[in-house]
Amino acid sequence: MEKSNFLLVEDDHLLRMGLKSMIDMHDGYTCGSDVATGREALHSFRRNPADIVLLDLQLPDMFGTEVLKKLRKIDKQVKVVVLTAHENGDFLYETLEYGANAYVLKSENPEELFMAIKCALNDDLFISPKLTKNIIKDYIFTTRQRKGLSSLQNLTPREIDVVKLIFKGKKSREIAEILAISVKTVDKHRSNILQKIGIHTFNELRQGGMYFLDLLNQN
Repeated sequence: MEKSNFLLVEDDHLLRMGLKSMIDMHDGYTCGSDVATGREALHSFRRNPADIVLLDLQLPDMFGTEVLKKLRKIDKQVKVVVLTAHENGDFLYETLEYGANAYVLKSENPEELFMAIKCALNDDLFISPKLTKNIIKDYIFTTRQRKGLSSLQNLTPREIDVVKLIFKGKKSREIAEILAISVKTVDKHRSNILQKIGIHTFNELRQGGMYFLDLLNQN
């Protein structure tokens, strides 16, 4: 059976040697080249294209995402497994945007790495399970923000002024004095705001706290 050829890109010498040894010991895999920098990786890949690239993000000469982008320009089909210590969602989403097939944390066990490699070779996406909670949180926040912003865009400038004053703890009479309008008009604005945002009480709005204030400040 023909073995899948690896290009290993890792600047930590001891870790690189350990990974190379694990890859070579695994049935069906061979580490054809191991390098410590992004430039070496690109040079090696052009000279001897690999089936799969195991890529660290924190390299001494360029960030791993730059290497990933350049690899994709050379070969759109090569499988790229990112192996990193970065748990930040921004790094994860950026590497996925640039075409990474897997994102694995260095803190996890070798079984997870080889599971990621197998997924990548099968054209499946793999992300370290430890990051799943953060992905879900980001998704929920983004969805809420999109829905909230959509509803807030329906508010008139005057209604937005009223909401901001409500967040400051102002009562209808105080809002009326500040905005130089009648209390009856303030109450009408309050009713319209609740209807447009799709909530029943302003306590629900206050529960959104800084989230809703951030959205209001975008308007």
